[in-house]
Amino acid sequence: MGHKKTFSPENITFRQLVPPIVLEMLLRATVGVVNATFLSRIARSAVTAVNVANQYIGMCQTIATAIATGTIVCLNQAIGMRNRHSVNKYTTIAICANIVAGLFFGILFFFFSGPFLSIMTFETGELREMAVHYMRIVGTSMVIQCAQIVMSSINRSSGYTKAPLITNIMINVVNLAGCYLVVNRYILTDWDPIVGVAACNVFAQVCGLGIALVILLRSPVSVRLRYIVPFPWADFKLALSIGVPAGLNNIAYSVSQIVTSSIISQTSQLMFDAKSYLSTVINYVALVGIAFAQASNIMIGYRVGAGDFDDAYRQCIKTNKIAICCNLVFSGLLILFYKSIFTGLYGRNEGFEEIIKIAGTIVLIDVVVEIGRAMNNCLSGALQATGDVTFQLIVNQASGWIVAVGGSYLFGIVLGWELYGIWVAFALDEMTRGLILLHRWRSRKWEARARERIKTIAAGETAYQ
Repeated sequence: MGHKKTFSPENITFRQLVPPIVLEMLLRATVGVVNATFLSRIARSAVTAVNVANQYIGMCQTIATAIATGTIVCLNQAIGMRNRHSVNKYTTIAICANIVAGLFFGILFFFFSGPFLSIMTFETGELREMAVHYMRIVGTSMVIQCAQIVMSSINRSSGYTKAPLITNIMINVVNLAGCYLVVNRYILTDWDPIVGVAACNVFAQVCGLGIALVILLRSPVSVRLRYIVPFPWADFKLALSIGVPAGLNNIAYSVSQIVTSSIISQTSQLMFDAKSYLSTVINYVALVGIAFAQASNIMIGYRVGAGDFDDAYRQCIKTNKIAICCNLVFSGLLILFYKSIFTGLYGRNEGFEEIIKIAGTIVLIDVVVEIGRAMNNCLSGALQATGDVTFQLIVNQASGWIVAVGGSYLFGIVLGWELYGIWVAFALDEMTRGLILLHRWRSRKWEARARERIKTIAAGETAYQ
């Protein structure tokens, strides 16, 4: 397979990690925007249908990422300890677990796309039918997406920091070309445009998986069946001690977002469409902050594995400040240019002027949301990197359901503030969780659990050269 590169984790820097992560996340988000932009030329309802379907698909992608989180955390700590045997075991466990999860999600989407969408309230049966077609095609291919996501994470942790970027460039090029040809009727002329766009998405993901696999085979890690035969239950249990709480946390968060979308759908079709448009654009605001957080969490995992807890503590505090500043800057840019952005992406179709008026207020409220989101992205990931996940699970779920969901219903429905009230609830939720998790990190109660974990991982045999 060619020469396998060696890797020195102590030499990794923000400069190596952040730019590729930013571009990767930008490209990953762009796939959905490209699909929505092309379909907006057909009908506003097509954009809403795809965004609703993507909410469920995104939830499963989040769950798949969470399933791998525990093993990736253990992998980063093992790399910091230079324990090759443990690195290879956790790599193999992560890939196998995500493939199984992807197969499970694919079966769910194939048989239950319709019932999933029945949670939402649609204006017409046509909208629901479009969403079902898109969800069934893209969702059934979840095993491809799950495998690609975990391989990209492993490649980044192993020192190939640009590998996920290369993978997502391939996905975007193929998806963009395919959508252009389908929507303009150059290929698949007899297909419904939504079906054609979904098929392009799947083909692009297959191409991305191929790139990720080639890079993985050239990385410093090895994926072999012998690492899980007999199955390493002790290592799997250690990974699950992070993966299960992280998974429950992400599942509950994603479900709460679907519930709030259902609440929005009870206000009016205009508010529901506005939320779909806004979510697509606002996701870009936090990209740079999230990239710093993800880079920092990898570096914190290395430092915890090496036993340097003071440096790990300082790393998180510094990154938290950087992420907040990044989110504020991009929130300000969105406030200044949201009209031009929306016009460029979606054009002036039916209802566009009303959506612009709604967006003008929402982007102001969202400034507070982004401050809290920056804190949560940094602190949640940092606590996961140390193995301290139970506390954040309790905090995130209590705030998510009581403040976000309960507040959405109170402000949006009971008080009649509609989408504006729901965004206020989002702001209160993000700030509540962020401040509590910041207190937890400063208390350094995570340090004792981290020491226990690295002792367990140290049972691996061969030094990682």
